[in-house]
Amino acid sequence: MTADPHIRRWSSMGDDPVAWVQRQRSGTRGPSRAICLPDDDRALGKIALRLPGHASPATTCEAVPTSDRPAGELSYWLVPAARGRGLAGAAVIAMLATEVPGSAMRSVILDIEETNATSIRLAERLGAQRREPSRVEIDRTGEPRRMVVYVLPNTLPTSWR
Repeated sequence: MTADPHIRRWSSMGDDPVAWVQRQRSGTRGPSRAICLPDDDRALGKIALRLPGHASPATTCEAVPTSDRPAGELSYWLVPAARGRGLAGAAVIAMLATEVPGSAMRSVILDIEETNATSIRLAERLGAQRREPSRVEIDRTGEPRRMVVYVLPNTLPTSWR
């Protein structure tokens, strides 16, 4: 996982994998789960819901009006071999269905790199609304990345539950 350049851009896992796993398990920033197949417990990725006050600046940027706040932030990634199989979508739906209903969050933000067409399609399939303006985030390698902000309301379709 730490060798994948797409994961390395955004995850601190490569700095100290053991400490990273401990931080994920602690849940202090919000729930974080491994993405696995039903019959195999090997981690193929990660999904996390960062709670208001523990999320990135995307949740309070100009694209997210006060009427959508407090907002949490959903992030996810998969190892290359697991991509293209619908696992991210299933993980997102499971996380949203179990963690968002009844919470104080008015919305959930998906802050997606502008060139990540697969994640953008997933956000749109979920019914998330793209908001303007886009923003720039500096990744862990020091490179500026243009991000697009998608907002999901805290009212999930019953088909997700």
